[in-house]
Amino acid sequence: MFWTGHPLAQANLYAYGRLAWDPALDPAAILDEWTALTFGASGDDGSESAALARGIHSLLDDSWHVYEQYTAPLGVGFMVTPGSHYGPSVDGYEYSPWGTYHFADRDGVGVNRTVATGTGYAGQYPSPWREVYESLATVPDELVLFFHHVPYTHVLRSGETVIQHIYDTHFDGAAAVDAKLAIWAGLEASVPADVFARVTERLEEQQRSAREWRDQVTTYFFRKSGVPDASGRVIP
Repeated sequence: MFWTGHPLAQANLYAYGRLAWDPALDPAAILDEWTALTFGASGDDGSESAALARGIHSLLDDSWHVYEQYTAPLGVGFMVTPGSHYGPSVDGYEYSPWGTYHFADRDGVGVNRTVATGTGYAGQYPSPWREVYESLATVPDELVLFFHHVPYTHVLRSGETVIQHIYDTHFDGAAAVDAKLAIWAGLEASVPADVFARVTERLEEQQRSAREWRDQVTTYFFRKSGVPDASGRVIP
């Protein structure tokens, strides 16, 4: 039995408790602390213990970022199956009484929450954040579609267009899950058999889910925008 269902997800519960007592702690250090306490794995030498510690760290340290890559781009958010909230449904809540989340049409994507021409939501933030979010020139890329409706060809600070960012991140996110499954497979001899089996099961489900998200989201926005992937990848 695992309290959180996923043995590695227990790191989140541990980190929550540690940060509740001291919000200034380094999350990466907390992760390594949890790994040492849970698996007895630590150190920077060439030992099996150190290799396990590095493997667990690489699995978890950027896991939130990887999840965001293959799910919701640039602050869009809630493109999930209604009810269960599990798995992709790009238009699942888009026309429901709960409101809109991506507002995609043939010309662009994103919800206009500005004070000047939109819902006014950006004005609820204290200064200077209301001004940062209000302006397309200053809003962070990761929030641009939460606060603004922009053309698919809008160029982000990264130099990519919005539509290419959607394609790239969803393919990259699914590939990152594949890599994490391979990392975990290499740690089999260093962890208890029941833990290895359960984490493998969970990662395989994440792999299946990531590919589903990749395919549905890229297909949806390709058909909506009509803009092909600059990398020439096959979008179903």
